[in-house]
Amino acid sequence: MSDTILKVENIKKEYKNFILNDVSFELKSGHIYGFVGENGSGKSTTMKAITGLISLNQGKVSAFDKDFKELTSDDREKIGFTLDEVSLPQNLKISLINTILKNAFNHRDEDLFFKYLADFNIDKDKKVVELSKGMKAKLNIVISLCHNASLLILDEPMNGLDPIARDEFCTLLSDFIEENNDRAILISSHIISDLEKICSDFIFIHKGEIILEDSKKNIENQFLKLTLDNEEFNSFGKKKIVRFKKIGQNCDVLIENNEENKTLKGVKPAEAEDILIFLIKGKKYEEN
Repeated sequence: MSDTILKVENIKKEYKNFILNDVSFELKSGHIYGFVGENGSGKSTTMKAITGLISLNQGKVSAFDKDFKELTSDDREKIGFTLDEVSLPQNLKISLINTILKNAFNHRDEDLFFKYLADFNIDKDKKVVELSKGMKAKLNIVISLCHNASLLILDEPMNGLDPIARDEFCTLLSDFIEENNDRAILISSHIISDLEKICSDFIFIHKGEIILEDSKKNIENQFLKLTLDNEEFNSFGKKKIVRFKKIGQNCDVLIENNEENKTLKGVKPAEAEDILIFLIKGKKYEEN
């Protein structure tokens, strides 16, 4: 088997007011991929399309070198998927969830389930309805990690988590990959600073299309940023500008990372979150 765990090829999904258009990317083993974009950009639609929760107008999804439609039950058990909301019956006891999952999966680790419950301070005797939003998010995560998955597809799994719990979760995902390098994770989040801690790669989506896909290192090595006042901006070499954003009397500018630009006064490295915001909200100089 190749090191490609998931391959998405030219998938398209049409809705009345939105089109997921010709989306393609691959997930390699040993990597955590941050899937980022603004609300309504197509992250959840893509993840639902990957897992077969919605039908496609065109395109193909493969996992473990097989067409998704041809996956066996054992193959599908190797995929962990969470939506941003827990879809369990609200009156279900957490301890009963364990029984249900034990009967549903052949390779489930019951001891690991209860270990994670204890680590996240989730009371196994409570019902789902009695959990806070943050605790439900934690439960969602626990369920996805306990059946020997090789591929995790996590849609906004950190919604509702406080900073400490988010940090614990990031550590958990890092450990998940380090324990077995044949695994891969695709994770979306609005909190890109958290993803920057753990992701080796990023996929940026905007208005239903992939606008940038590369390793975190390569993406951040491509660009620099600096802040200019209006006078400095007006005299700045416009050909150097990749994107800019006006903020009050100043302009934030995204420029290419090259030897000449590195010498500019006040220049700083651009992080993944900076780059995403510039590419989505920033303007090209010609548009001004």
